[in-house]
Amino acid sequence: MLHRLAVALAGCAAVCFAGCHRRNPPPSIDGLAAALERSAEQTLAAPSLANEQIILHAGPGQTDARAAAVIEAASAAGGAAIRSLDARGRVSILATVPENNAGAFKAALGQEKIPMEKPSSATRLIEVIIEDTAGSPSP
Repeated sequence: MLHRLAVALAGCAAVCFAGCHRRNPPPSIDGLAAALERSAEQTLAAPSLANEQIILHAGPGQTDARAAAVIEAASAAGGAAIRSLDARGRVSILATVPENNAGAFKAALGQEKIPMEKPSSATRLIEVIIEDTAGSPSP
């Protein structure tokens, strides 16, 4: 009798499992990975090594001129800057300027209105991202 009960329970469990499995198939691993990647791209910003990040916009064909102006502004503030591309293909400029001239640097970019002072030994690292308003990354 115990054997018959065990067989009946096993059969019932198999029928229930098969019915549930057909109604709710497991999610595709590929689909799950793609959904997680899209979600991460949309919600998570890439970490920055800089103290702050400024995003500027440039019209079509103006990205190079805007990048040159940012590098020139860093030099005028007593600092230096280097240009590269970020992970999303946008122009990224990493500028290091004296702490007391960070406001003047941002003013040159149209971000603040602070006069420039004599450079100090403390520096501030500012990342400037230039986005093409046409929506396509610039080289």
